[in-house]
Amino acid sequence: MTQEAAAARLADGEKHLEAGEWEAAEAEFRRAIEADERSALAYSKLGVALVHQRRLEDAGQVFSRAVAIDPKYAPAWSNLGNIYRETGRTDQALDAYQRAIAADPDYWIAHQNLGGLYRQMGRMSEAIASLRRATRLSARAALRPTGAGQGRRMGCLGGAALWLIVLAAAAAIFRAYG
Repeated sequence: MTQEAAAARLADGEKHLEAGEWEAAEAEFRRAIEADERSALAYSKLGVALVHQRRLEDAGQVFSRAVAIDPKYAPAWSNLGNIYRETGRTDQALDAYQRAIAADPDYWIAHQNLGGLYRQMGRMSEAIASLRRATRLSARAALRPTGAGQGRRMGCLGGAALWLIVLAAAAAIFRAYG
């Protein structure tokens, strides 16, 4: 198959993700991988569909494959960090988020996820710094138009998660110092 076929499957998979049709999205992303086995994007999107089905072990393997194909693909690193965090592997989550940021310093979702992890670890000053950076980068990204065929980078958690994390960090600070 061709990269055009993979792109068509990716677009169809995205439509299914947006509609909450996780199994259909999974099927399309698997077809995209059949069309282009070297597509880190297709593997990463498959991982997102698997996360929505709560198949975290499978998703972790798929995100790992995505970063093996393209070690500079920040969304896959960030999502892999989410898997590690969800499964209690804090040190691995920290490493994955840091790799996402190293791959793309402007990828606000990785900063958001890192801030949430720092908060969970009780490292409040680092949490606040990461969440502030995520907020600045997110605001800047919202002002930039997306290119043709590119959607907003919302990650597994979605944009509302940023505000929930910021509110949780503020509440924790208030309790600690208030």
